[in-house]
Formats: sequence, structure tokens, C-alpha cells
Amino acid sequence: MGLRTALQQSKILAFVVAAVFVWLLLGLIRVATAFNWYAVSAGDFLGRNALGGIAGIVVLLVLLGVLIALYGELSETEPTPDTWPPSE
Repeated sequence: MGLRTALQQSKILAFVVAAVFVWLLLGLIRVATAFNWYAVSAGDFLGRNALGGIAGIVVLLVLLGVLIALYGELSETEPTPDTWPPSE
């Protein structure tokens, strides 16, 4: 199904996926700037720590990758369904 066809069939779903992508991207930027990257090797943590921030970044990157894969599947035109009745 092409992306244009997907938008015609389900506009709400397409906009929800786009909104979730932007929301996750902004959350990723916010998490990446919320902690000190140089404190990764420090042994004791108070407040926001670098290891928790890196784990959050990894989770957000995985979710963004899933949404990018979903976008790729929506824009794919092949494989198409077989014709019926089958021709021999």
C-alpha cells in the first residue's frame, strides 16, 4: 500500500503516527540534554544520572526505529495481492 493510499484510507491513524513520532523525537532531545554526559564513569549518582539517561535514549531510539519501519511499510507498494481468479 502506498503512503498516499494509507492517508486516504485512515487519516487519523497516519496523523497519530506522525504525532507520536514528533513527540518521541522531542522527548529524546529532552532526555539527551537533561544529564551530564561526562558523568557516565562516576560511581555515585545523585538526581538524574547518566546511565538512566542512556537507557532512556536507547528505548526512545528503538521506538523511533519502529515508527520508521512502520512508515517504510506504509510507503511500500509491493507485494500486491494476487488476482482472482488466478490465471494460468
